[in-house]
Amino acid sequence: MALAILLIIVLFAGCGGDGGSVSKPTAAPTESGQNPTPTQESSPYNFAAGDYEVNSYGYPTMPYEYELPLSTTDESISFWTVVWTPQNVPEEGFGEMPQAVEQRELTGVNVDYIIVAAANRAENFSVLQASDDFADIMCGATAFTSDTPEKNIEDGYWVNLFDYKEYMPNYMYQSTFDPADDMTYNTVFYKEGMIPAFYALEDTAFVGSNYMARGDWLNELGLSNENIITWDDVHNMLTLFKQNYAEFPFPMFRSIDMAGNYAFNSYDTLPYINPYAVGPQYVVDGKVTFSHMNENDKALMTRLNQWYAEGLIDPGWSGYDNNTAFTDKIVTSQVGYVYMSPGEVAGYENSTADDADAEWVPIHKPLLSADQVVHVGGEKARPFYGSAIISPNCENIPLAVSWLDWRYSPSGSFIVSYGPEGLLWEKDENGKIVATESAINNPDGLAFAWACMLYGLNALAEPGMEVTARKYIIPGGERLAAMHDFWDDYNYDGAYKWPVGAKLTTEQTNEVNTYKADVITYISENYSAFIDGSKPLGDWDSYVEGLRSLGVDRVAEIYQEAYDAYMARQAERN
Repeated sequence: MALAILLIIVLFAGCGGDGGSVSKPTAAPTESGQNPTPTQESSPYNFAAGDYEVNSYGYPTMPYEYELPLSTTDESISFWTVVWTPQNVPEEGFGEMPQAVEQRELTGVNVDYIIVAAANRAENFSVLQASDDFADIMCGATAFTSDTPEKNIEDGYWVNLFDYKEYMPNYMYQSTFDPADDMTYNTVFYKEGMIPAFYALEDTAFVGSNYMARGDWLNELGLSNENIITWDDVHNMLTLFKQNYAEFPFPMFRSIDMAGNYAFNSYDTLPYINPYAVGPQYVVDGKVTFSHMNENDKALMTRLNQWYAEGLIDPGWSGYDNNTAFTDKIVTSQVGYVYMSPGEVAGYENSTADDADAEWVPIHKPLLSADQVVHVGGEKARPFYGSAIISPNCENIPLAVSWLDWRYSPSGSFIVSYGPEGLLWEKDENGKIVATESAINNPDGLAFAWACMLYGLNALAEPGMEVTARKYIIPGGERLAAMHDFWDDYNYDGAYKWPVGAKLTTEQTNEVNTYKADVITYISENYSAFIDGSKPLGDWDSYVEGLRSLGVDRVAEIYQEAYDAYMARQAERN
């Protein structure tokens, strides 16, 4: 989902921690006895503790199905979150949305939803923390905090979920069952004995979103998306689009790229402009390197500056956080090269009133040469953007943990992902799950992918395990699902990737924070200025010197220390 308003969570920012990854089992462990926590037969709660098998490492051996309701006490927990399409929330509040009602009736847990406008989340989070007034569950805290998770736990703002691990067998299982999945493991386990947050997880790892082009235009021009491989190929496509269809065919985002699902990583840099953290960073031959200040960054800016000068890039690009900012242009054929997820395609195709043949097809990530091997920014990961922490102020932490863990259970993940039957989905005559007509052709023009976020799991902001198949129950879903593999069809070796287990200590994070605001502001105001020429490319060296004067080199040294410490520990373990 193309949401630059979504903050990059800690797993992508690479910040925080003790600098080491967790000692993850390298082979599937053997089963042992029961979790030692006893079951309370007379309890008003159906908690999982003591009711499942664990292996020799103490991890659950299989997913856990809860007996519902989770609680018969009529207790409430508060849940701080965001709705991307607030106009669709009824006057009675989010708690009366169909999926919220269904989950309340099933689990017995009353949830007080605190909905904050997307643009106000960071400010509201800071106010709540300063007044020690967090909701029981705070979505997105991992992105909004300026401290490490460890410090937040030590200072009493966040619960260490590891202390309640017996209440979350599904989250523990999903984090540990695959010995090869270091990304998920080291995201969930911040350090040994510390789990700071529930992260949204996909049930499979894939490239979630990337660039699409108008396939019907390509057909008319005698082109095929299969053969658009290089930057020159994309340039040729955009030039033809401009000559034949759209004045400004490329509505680029003001963040330039999307973290986690990079499109422009073939320059072996990560051009995403992160408004909340220094970076992104990567590692070249053991040396930590920050984006936005190197010769490869300059080369990318030179190319984009050329495209802007040729009128290929929409002049309004600096105001675009995501593709909903220019929906009117998408559905009136004013743009032809757009970053989106497969789940958005059908909605945009069906809403294009001026062309019944409108079709969007995936475009390969542009390469410098067809045989190029890309070194950074191509990881596929199960952890997604959504996350949540639990506040120690919560009066019933086991209940809050259990309610969140239910969202990762086999039945809970389905219920949370799909929402109530008859809203997003129904069963056809063969018993197959298909999208409802009202979800496909939403009367408010809401694309199916956004409807899934509204009536199902909001994985862009909230925790839970998303059943990926939900996005493709619409007609032609097989075509859309195949787009993920299309984007992943290039040579990638990950040689420059920053290891997710390399994390900063609290002291290192505190020092980085002394530079962070100035560095972020400087990059946001100056780096993108090279695209439209408001800052000439001839000023590149002075721009870099200005960045260095703000302490970015010291930030890189700190990250180098964290990386070296991580590598040393890895060497000891091996």
